[in-house]
Amino acid sequence: MSHTGKAEREIRKIAYALWMEEGQPEGRDHEHWEAAKAIWTFRNRSEEIVDHGAEDELKGERTRRREREWLS
Repeated sequence: MSHTGKAEREIRKIAYALWMEEGQPEGRDHEHWEAAKAIWTFRNRSEEIVDHGAEDELKGERTRRREREWLS
């Protein structure tokens, strides 16, 4: 499964939810799609920030562990 295909499916679900929440208005599909893309982008950037923070912490812990081994 490609990342692009997965992203598009997730954006489609978000756009559909927005459309439903607003009472299924006609002619606003582009607006819902753009809002859904913005929501999807925000959610995924937030996950990347969290993931990188966890990854950096793990690297830091590995470095501290090696330093302790070298010093003992």
